[in-house]
Amino acid sequence: MDLLFYKKFEPIYVIGHSNPDLDSAISSKILCELFNHYGIEAYYAVLDKDYEFKDGTYDKKMISECKDYKPVVIKSEDILKYNWFLVDHNDVVQSVGEDANVVASLDHHYNANSKNVYDFICTPLSAVALYLYNEFRKEYEFSDEQKHEIYLAFLSDSVFGKSSKYSIYDEKLVELLGYDTNYEEAFKKYFIPTDLSKGIDACLHNGYKKYNFNGTKFESGYIEAFGTDGMDEYEKLVSKQKSFLGIWIDFNKEETHVFFQYNNKMKKMIYSFIASRGSTIIDDVLEYIYKLNKRR
Repeated sequence: MDLLFYKKFEPIYVIGHSNPDLDSAISSKILCELFNHYGIEAYYAVLDKDYEFKDGTYDKKMISECKDYKPVVIKSEDILKYNWFLVDHNDVVQSVGEDANVVASLDHHYNANSKNVYDFICTPLSAVALYLYNEFRKEYEFSDEQKHEIYLAFLSDSVFGKSSKYSIYDEKLVELLGYDTNYEEAFKKYFIPTDLSKGIDACLHNGYKKYNFNGTKFESGYIEAFGTDGMDEYEKLVSKQKSFLGIWIDFNKEETHVFFQYNNKMKKMIYSFIASRGSTIIDDVLEYIYKLNKRR
């Protein structure tokens, strides 16, 4: 990754996706710090709406340990004034919109082929933060604080090493960071299941994202729980949506239940592991849509 290539676009505003998770926030922050280290004017930015960490979530709990988390807040009506670098997403509908000037995207998800993302950098690692560490660790001295932030971002995005996108490459990089690769203690310390006390309908947009894959649009959310109490109600709620990918993760059995409502049809899938939405599930959903469209 040649950061100096992007100097002609400075100042660069680095932004993660809306409804941020920890990897989105920390990767954006770290990339901005790298840009500035190499003499490229860059700012870690968030928009003035939909960029708050939700109370009662483990991402909110973990971001509190990141002392230097101080993004610049950009008003939505000013988006077109800046050059943007997308992090942890490559679909402009998840952040700055279709008319923004997007210099590049650094991501580990399916390529949405957004027409105005000019340079797409993709990594197979489970967290973008780990990619940045691996890419620059030989030439840039990461502080202990940055290493801790990267580790937390990894824990969040890999679901404490339980996600299907976790691999031996992630494990090796965690070791290089100086952390134990047994994540059970971290899981006990940080993990918080989705709060269902206000009803299933109040949790529909937990982990909310909206997607646009070459004109195929749908929304998504997930519930993380110990067990499946309330899952039948969740399925019925998803079935009432127009186009929605609902995911229920049961940490008791480490199973993932998927309910995809699309074109008035419900597709259900069960994985006998913690399936990654951004890779495993999205890949299977897009394959299903492709076959559905092919039958017409």
